[in-house]
Amino acid sequence: MLGVTYSIADQNVATTKSIGIYNLSTSLAQTLSEQPQLERLTILSNKTVSSDLTLTAKARVEECNYPILSRWGRIWWDQWGVYQRARAERNPWLFLPKGFCSFVARPPVKVAAYVHDIMGDFYARRYPSYIPKLESHYFAKSLRATVCRSSVIFTNSNFSRSELLDFARQTGLKEPKVIVAGFGFRPIKEKPGEKQNRVLLFVNKAPHKLTSLAVSFLTRWLRESNFNGVIDCLGTVSPATQNPTGPQWNWLGRVALGQSRELIRRARAVVYSSEYEGFGIPPVEAVLEGTCPVFSDIPALCETMGETGCPFSNDSESSFLAAMNRALSMAPATLQEWSESLLQRHTWAAVSKRIVDELLVQEGLQIIK
Repeated sequence: MLGVTYSIADQNVATTKSIGIYNLSTSLAQTLSEQPQLERLTILSNKTVSSDLTLTAKARVEECNYPILSRWGRIWWDQWGVYQRARAERNPWLFLPKGFCSFVARPPVKVAAYVHDIMGDFYARRYPSYIPKLESHYFAKSLRATVCRSSVIFTNSNFSRSELLDFARQTGLKEPKVIVAGFGFRPIKEKPGEKQNRVLLFVNKAPHKLTSLAVSFLTRWLRESNFNGVIDCLGTVSPATQNPTGPQWNWLGRVALGQSRELIRRARAVVYSSEYEGFGIPPVEAVLEGTCPVFSDIPALCETMGETGCPFSNDSESSFLAAMNRALSMAPATLQEWSESLLQRHTWAAVSKRIVDELLVQEGLQIIK
């Protein structure tokens, strides 16, 4: 019998640093519950998550609320609590959708971890003073534990897989078993609405998001183009940042998930700059909402988007200007073709089947095609 204990008890949509990880955790729980060869699924949840879960009858939800009540509760859960519950559930597998194993205790069952990226290691190398030393040390030890103690690791992209394997080699760890499971999206029910003369820019105070670079590029584009609309800036930036002002700049801060989708839907283009990603969700979401994305041509984003969207080089202002002009002239029919292509490439059903198939292999059980 293939049984999985699935831990999402430490997540809270109101406080999460990554809505993408939260969406994966809830969406994957649903589609795993739909997999016929997964006979037993126990979801370790909490009161903030349970209402977002849509599960089949085979799934059993157990609420564990203390991990979200305090930082110490979260640390206890990470290092001891989740393993105690996994032992009590007696499923042969524990699935960690946030990808962090305990570095204090050894797992009582086999662990499957979904690793989204190795952002902590990237920051330790690229921006060593940005993350507090204790926090950086904590997540570095967690990543090493994941590599050493997981029976199998799943990733969202080939890029993330290569990053993990490189990390293992460079740190002298045994090469882990890493499978690319992917990431999924669902069709948008609402038809694309009428576009407004607006561009949506994702901003972020984290340095890898290159907000200052994107603002600089957009400032020149506004100066040289005939665009007389508004740049909506979605996200939070450092208080020390000197943001451009004037009628064409609208700084929104952080908004609710539904409002962010509406902002994407009404815009003529979405700008997403970054120097490091494991996958890159917003450019795909933009296409699904009928809006053309303009995004940094880094490896993960290019892998995710394929031949869709308008990439630009972080090192070339002229490539950004060309990408913006191309995006604003993109035909709706082209965006529809891109949407269909991306939905075929990135499906939750395929992600969950890849995961279950690998667990069956690990258990020596037969895969039903």
